Amino acid sequence: MQTKKSSKPLYALLIEHREIPLLAVLILLLVGVSIRVPGYIPNNYVNILKNGSINMVMACGMLCVLLVGSIDISITAVLAFSGALIGKLMGLGVLQSTLLAFLLAIVVGIVVGLVNGLLMSYGRVISIIVTLSTSYIVRALIPMSWMLGMNKVAPTDLAPGFKTVLNQNLTLGPLTLPYLALLAAAVVIVTGIFLKYTKTGRNLYAVGSNAEAAQMRGVHINRVKILAHVICGATAGLAGAMWLAFYNAIEKGSAEGNEMFTIAACVLGGVSVTGGYGKITGVVIGAVMIAVIDQAIPLLGFRNKMITEFIKGILLLFAILLNVILQRIADKQALARRNI
Repeated sequence: MQTKKSSKPLYALLIEHREIPLLAVLILLLVGVSIRVPGYIPNNYVNILKNGSINMVMACGMLCVLLVGSIDISITAVLAFSGALIGKLMGLGVLQSTLLAFLLAIVVGIVVGLVNGLLMSYGRVISIIVTLSTSYIVRALIPMSWMLGMNKVAPTDLAPGFKTVLNQNLTLGPLTLPYLALLAAAVVIVTGIFLKYTKTGRNLYAVGSNAEAAQMRGVHINRVKILAHVICGATAGLAGAMWLAFYNAIEKGSAEGNEMFTIAACVLGGVSVTGGYGKITGVVIGAVMIAVIDQAIPLLGFRNKMITEFIKGILLLFAILLNVILQRIADKQALARRNI
């Protein structure tokens, strides 16, 4: 006797894959812009990839932090500080290796992330207060003459190899892929594998979903939260090296305010701001969405930055409301299964 396969209702599919609505919106946006601006995608996809790459790297770290129910708004300060530090060291002739420069930037981010995690976990200070404080402190260190002796890094300070490392493209037939985007793709793949296939990665979801239940299963809550902030700091440090290598300059105010775009990329991609849910695929779609908006709106004749920010805000609000609705449906289903 054959049994009919039970098909999931639409809302169940959306609960399981919250990035689907955003993907649909992204496709519609690309189609709409392509109709208005013929040749938009083939002429601009390289710039879209470049513009979204640094934000995408930071969003990978922000995803880990949001999964445990925390947040980190110091990421762009870490970006500016790590980039300024390695740039100054290159200017002094102390640092000439491109690989070491990137590694040092990551280490700087790890240190700040570790401080954030320790203060939040063992100091019992809420994450937004901790990271706001470290954001001010880290940015304040950049122009101090006793430490860096500079307000900005200029192209003349950089080693020749460092200036060109991410400003090249890989050509595969008709396809052109920027090295900047390839590095971001590598970070995305590593993050996705870590979250899906490692026990530690799955613990991030467990802590964000139900910290008490995770603790009863033997998960060290504080260690997991500290690790999430360390990962976020590491990606912010890497983003600082990427920023410096791509723009060949960095200063105290570099990327200031972009932490909101990073959080927006995660939220747009269906990541729960209360923790416990989020996929790397959604984060990628969210980061690409923001890059497309930045690139497309001026081409449609809207030169006012306020209009671009307004559209981003509308999309973010839509994503948050959709997330809340889907989460409530999921909670009701979970209660119904337990007959509560």
